[in-house]
Amino acid sequence: MLSLPQMLGNVSKAHVQSPEDWARSVTDVLRDAAIYHQAHNGFYRAQCDALGVDPAAINDINDLQDLPLLPVGMFKRPDAQVLLTCSLADVETETSSSGTRGVPSVARRNSETVTRALVGLIGTYREFFSLSGGAGLFLNPSDSEASEMGLLKDFNILNSVFDHHVYLVADQSFDVREALEHLRRWKGHMTRHIVCPPFLIERLLRFLEQEKVNVRLDPYSMIITLGGWKRHTSEAIPAEGFREQCHDLLGVRPGNVRDMYGMIESNMLAVECHLHRKHVPPWCYISIRDPGQIGRELDPGGTGTIAVLDALNTSYPGFLLTDDVGDVETGTCGCGRTGQVINFRRRGQGGGFGHCPVSLERYLGSGTTANDEAAALMRA
Repeated sequence: MLSLPQMLGNVSKAHVQSPEDWARSVTDVLRDAAIYHQAHNGFYRAQCDALGVDPAAINDINDLQDLPLLPVGMFKRPDAQVLLTCSLADVETETSSSGTRGVPSVARRNSETVTRALVGLIGTYREFFSLSGGAGLFLNPSDSEASEMGLLKDFNILNSVFDHHVYLVADQSFDVREALEHLRRWKGHMTRHIVCPPFLIERLLRFLEQEKVNVRLDPYSMIITLGGWKRHTSEAIPAEGFREQCHDLLGVRPGNVRDMYGMIESNMLAVECHLHRKHVPPWCYISIRDPGQIGRELDPGGTGTIAVLDALNTSYPGFLLTDDVGDVETGTCGCGRTGQVINFRRRGQGGGFGHCPVSLERYLGSGTTANDEAAALMRA
C-alpha cells in the first residue's frame, strides 16, 4: 500500500500496485482527504451531517460511494467561495472553464494543491509519454494570453520537457502555413510533437488533405489532445478515424496519438496509454452514479453520471459530481497498469444543484453569510 507522498514520488510504481493494494491505497488517501475537509470546511461538514456520514468510518473502497459530492455546477455560482476549505487569502490560482453553456466555472486552488497537482501531472506525463526533449507545436494560446484557462494549465506543463516549443493560436484560430513552417524547420533536428484540442488538429489535417500537402513527422512523434470538441461538435470524428487521419496525413503511429480526459474543477487527468485506455490517477477514484438516484453507485460496467473523488485538493473538497456520462473498468490493463480506466461517453444535461443535500442557500441562510464563512476559514 502507498501513501499519497509515495504515489506522487513514484507514479510508475503507483500504477502497477496489485488490485488489492490499489484498492486499499486509494481508499486510505481519500478517507484522509475527506476527514480533512470535514474538519476544516463548514459547508462540507454540513453535507456529511445531513447524510449521516463519518469519513473516519470508511473502511474499504465500497464505502467511498457514501461521501457527499459537490455538483460541478456550484463552481459557476458567484458565492462559490463558500466551497473553499482554505481561506480566500490562501488562494494562489483561479482557473476557469470555457463556459460552453454560457457561464464559466471558476476553480480556486491554494499553494499546497497547486504543488501536489504539478508534481502529479509531471509524473503522469513522464509515465505515459516518456517525453524528454524534442520540439512541441502547441496549437493553443500561451499562458500569457489566457492564463486563467484551466485546459491550458494542463497543456502548458508539457512545454517544460521540450527543447523548443511554440504557441500559434489566438482567438481559436491559427495560420496553418506557419505551423507547417515550424514543423519543416525542426525536421532532422528534433523529434516533433503536436499538442492541442482535437478540433484544432482536425483543421490542420483538413488543410493537408485539401491542399495535398505531404508532411511526415518522426518515428517517435506524438499527438496529444485534451478538451473534446466543445463548440465544434459538427467537426467531431470518431477516435479511431481521428487516429487514422493522423497516421495517413502526418505519419504518426496510431499508438502515439493520445487523448486525455479531465475538467478544471478537479485535479484528475486521465491519460491514454498506447492501447487508448484512459487511466485514472492512483490518487483518484471514479464512481459511476445512477442518474435517477445519484446516491447509488452503479455496478461495474454500468453507464451513468461520472463522479470524481480526488485526494490532492486541500483548497476545497475534491469529491465532485460531474455533468458527464461514462463508465469505468477496474483491473489490469493490457499495458500492465492496474486501477481504473474511464470511458467518457458524452456530456450530460448539466444542472445537478438539487443533488447536494444542503444547498448553498440553506447553508448561508442558517445564520452564516459568505463573508462570515470566509472569515471563519481564515481563522481555521
